[in-house]
This record gives sequence, structure tokens and C-alpha cells, in this order.
Amino acid sequence: MTTAGATAREHAEDYFRGWNAGDAEALRGLFDPQVSFRGPMGVADGPDECVAGLFGMREGFLEEVVVEKLLVDGDEVVTWFEMRTRLDGVDPFPVVNRMHVGPDGIDRIRVVFDPRPLLG
Repeated sequence: MTTAGATAREHAEDYFRGWNAGDAEALRGLFDPQVSFRGPMGVADGPDECVAGLFGMREGFLEEVVVEKLLVDGDEVVTWFEMRTRLDGVDPFPVVNRMHVGPDGIDRIRVVFDPRPLLG
């Protein structure tokens, strides 16, 4: 079991729902105090940095993320989603997110995508 009895799948679903909805407090509540994020365009450690990174994308260019596939293996969740932006000339592009959910919430997020569309 994970935080408040939620499953890894529920954590992942709540993560994407909170991100799309712009609900920083809901997101922060999903994270382990030692959460780490690593991706092609940044790193973040701790809940505050992770939330700031997610909301920096929302404010800067992100329109929404559309989850296409969510796969669960125990406490590991792999999500394939489409990132849709407000940037002219940038088509939606695929992103893979792998997260681990421990007893205190999401404690590790690794993201892979081709950043060239964003680098123009």
C-alpha cells in the first residue's frame, strides 16, 4: 500500500489529473518528501521543486497532457502520454514517464522525450 491506501495506479492518475487541472496542492500531496525528477530538460528534488517544474511548463507552453497508456508493475508505473503545447508550429509529441510509488508517495520520476520540438 502507498500513501493513504492509494495504489500506484491511483497515484499516477491523480498526478496527471492534478497537473492538467493546475492543482499544486493536490500534486504536492502525492509526493514523497524525497521525490526526485530527472528528464531531458531539467532536474528537481523535493515536492516544491517538482511542483514548480510542472507548473513552469504549464505557465510557459503546456496546454495539456493526454495519457494514452498507463502500465503498472507493482509500485512502478510507466505512462505514455502526448504533450500538447500552445507554441506555434509545435505539434503534440510523445513522452514516456516512469514513476515509482513508495510508502510515502511518488518518490522517483524519470521522463524521456525528444526535446527538439521545444528547442525550435
